[in-house]
Amino acid sequence: MMIRVFLPSMSSPVKDFVVGVLASEGFVYDLEKDLDLDDIAANYLESGGIFFVAFINDIIVGTCAVKKKSSDKCEIKRLYVHKDFRNLGIGSSLLQKALEFATERYNTATLKTDTSLKPAIKLYLKTGFSVIKEENRVVYLKKELS
Repeated sequence: MMIRVFLPSMSSPVKDFVVGVLASEGFVYDLEKDLDLDDIAANYLESGGIFFVAFINDIIVGTCAVKKKSSDKCEIKRLYVHKDFRNLGIGSSLLQKALEFATERYNTATLKTDTSLKPAIKLYLKTGFSVIKEENRVVYLKKELS
């Protein structure tokens, strides 16, 4: 597996990958929530964040991003691994890369995920995140980085 930083040439395949993973988990593409996928460079790379893409044999198998929220706070977003490549450490590796990036720049990382995604929540808790609250089928988590 190789993890690379997003390049504009990856725009369509990365968006297709994320939308496909969402669909496989029963989530539909949301024009409002998923608008960031239309310009990943602007929404992440050009605004103090990063977007990582994991490949196996030039096939996208996972993604994870860091989005700047304020001068000392970021949000971990878009951690997705294709269902055929889960339980191989790809999600952990992507999250670790994102946290390394975040730790160099921010004091706090937050994230949110659907309550149905138990393996993801387990990974976040194992990585040092704590649940802040849970409402409307969404779990909000936080981790102090410094």
